[in-house]
Amino acid sequence: VRCHSGARSFVGGGAKLGKPKVPNKLGPLLPERLVSHPRTAAALPLLGNAAYLSLAGGFLCTDVLSLRVLLVCGYTGLVAFHALHPRPLRIPFRWSAFFVVVNTGMAVMLFLDRVPPRLSEEEEGLHIDHFAPLTLKQFRALLDLGRRVTYSDGTELTHENESCHELYFILEGTADMSREGKFTSRLGRGGFPNWMSFQRTDWDPELEVPNAYGTIHCRGKVRCIVWDRKELQDLLDSDMRQRMKNVVTESIVRRLLSTPEGANVQDYIG
Repeated sequence: VRCHSGARSFVGGGAKLGKPKVPNKLGPLLPERLVSHPRTAAALPLLGNAAYLSLAGGFLCTDVLSLRVLLVCGYTGLVAFHALHPRPLRIPFRWSAFFVVVNTGMAVMLFLDRVPPRLSEEEEGLHIDHFAPLTLKQFRALLDLGRRVTYSDGTELTHENESCHELYFILEGTADMSREGKFTSRLGRGGFPNWMSFQRTDWDPELEVPNAYGTIHCRGKVRCIVWDRKELQDLLDSDMRQRMKNVVTESIVRRLLSTPEGANVQDYIG
């Protein structure tokens, strides 16, 4: 009797310890009739595989924009894959949605970065004729940084043996350079007065600007683009710095080729 009673007591205690698990009450994210449809069930394996193939393709891309676009497609497919399940896993669904938002934002930023800036007809001609080594985006940033100034006849842009903290680009008009009171050369459209003062410091804002080689004054009205040295050096990264050097080198070569007789190269550098 005691064993029987003990057995009943043990069974009773075992029943109390073995509590049934609470069923998952989370339902589908989409309407039941949609997620339970036979065609939906048949499409889920295709959708899941396509999403992962898109992700794999993205990771194999060398172009960053293409990578982001494929990641958006892949994670969008995973969002749909999880959402179409009758009992979807919430954590993978939410993280996939988060990655869709992140990669979409990055893809838009990359796309906007590659869209060529808008230039006027005059600016397009200026880029082709004088700033071709710069990309359109770099050229747009350079124009936005500079200010356009019209100088009257006789205005002095640089003075011999004095420092000048501005770089000039002549849009219209001419300027004469003299050294020790003697005329040395004439700068016209496309010329960069005082370029060598910047070049000698390799565009380092911490170094003192060397004195100007000669005195440059305007011959009639002269319209220029003017850049402040510190602001310009802050704009130039290593790539744009090298491209700007090419821009000015081409300008000097054009001036030398247009000179009918021999010239001192230093006089044309300024």
